[in-house]
Amino acid sequence: MVTTRELDRLGVSRSTVAYRTRAQGPWQRLLPGVVLTFTGPVRWVQRLTAALRYAGAGAMLTGVSALRRYGLRHLPVTNEVHVLVPHRRRRASTAFVIIERTTRLPDHRTNDGLPCAPIERAAMDAARRLTDLDTVRAMIAEVVQSGRSTVSALSRELREGPVRGTALPRRVLREVADGVRSVAEAQVRTLLRQAGVPMPLWNCDVYDAQGRWLCRPDAVWPALGVVLEIDSIEWHLSPAEYRKTQARHRRMTKAGLLVVHIAPSDARDLPKAFVAELLETLATAASRPAPLITIRPAAA
Repeated sequence: MVTTRELDRLGVSRSTVAYRTRAQGPWQRLLPGVVLTFTGPVRWVQRLTAALRYAGAGAMLTGVSALRRYGLRHLPVTNEVHVLVPHRRRRASTAFVIIERTTRLPDHRTNDGLPCAPIERAAMDAARRLTDLDTVRAMIAEVVQSGRSTVSALSRELREGPVRGTALPRRVLREVADGVRSVAEAQVRTLLRQAGVPMPLWNCDVYDAQGRWLCRPDAVWPALGVVLEIDSIEWHLSPAEYRKTQARHRRMTKAGLLVVHIAPSDARDLPKAFVAELLETLATAASRPAPLITIRPAAA
């Protein structure tokens, strides 16, 4: 990969470049001023590199493009490459490249040789451009749940950036701050609120009367001794994870907890049946002495 400016310095004429990048020629022009000295398919990393070469010195990846380099999985599918450049830089978005000029150009992080905005900046730059709530939920939840950043750091970045497009990430950060850690949990939380079900505590550690750790369920009604487990199939593909789930369930049952299981698809497709089952369990729990348990906020 080479820029036409570099070719100029090497003495390669513009006419030679035009000839070599003609249809069926040995080179291809990927972006204005950026030439690939081969033909055929272009790999994703080459598109990223070309975007940075086009954007110029000081540019860095941000948004979904950077989050992919950080290893996040729950991201929208896009072929666009989002790049930050200094505000004084006169570059326009073109082809698959989104150029964002900024007066808040951060210090970059290098991921596999490519400069990326810090993960908080990348996540908020991505979130401001998204319109689907669950997509924003999945992305931000993964950033926090994986330990790559914190709610406070993401909130600070959101406050310091542009206001436009912040409604969804603000909502999601409030959810995550309340303990919700996944798209499925956020959907169930909304369902419970709409149905008038008393709101549980989310993602807390539960200990028995002797102070032994029992579990960290998705949700718990501590005064009633009822826990809610949202059983995503992703966590049951591994035999080891399945055995851990079964062991946790036995500990909860032995301690006197009533456990309600739900699949994310049931909350979406059978909400009335789920709410009815949950209310019945809460009523049953209210008619008996509550088990002696202690609740503590989960460690970050």
